[in-house]
Amino acid sequence: MLTLSVTRSRVAAVLDQAATLLDAEGWHPHLNPVISAIDRAAGYTTPGIDPAAEETTLRAWDALVVYLGERLVVPWENEPERTQADVLAALRGAAREVAW
Repeated sequence: MLTLSVTRSRVAAVLDQAATLLDAEGWHPHLNPVISAIDRAAGYTTPGIDPAAEETTLRAWDALVVYLGERLVVPWENEPERTQADVLAALRGAAREVAW
């Protein structure tokens, strides 16, 4: 079994980079969702190619779920009142929390 070592700082950097991507590109829950930005920020673009990138993206998703109070990301971002500012704040907040 392959054991990967993904650091908290790497996960925090991916969450922060996902926020930067969505800030530059514009967030949309269906056209440019949070999960896609996290995957791209982690370098997880082709499943199975880079196990470390896959592990990093999974840990980043988990960190965001924890930050959201155990709420799943997709339903949270699809709430009608959700704004891009909310999304960016959540990603950056999760990045700060996981970095500790």
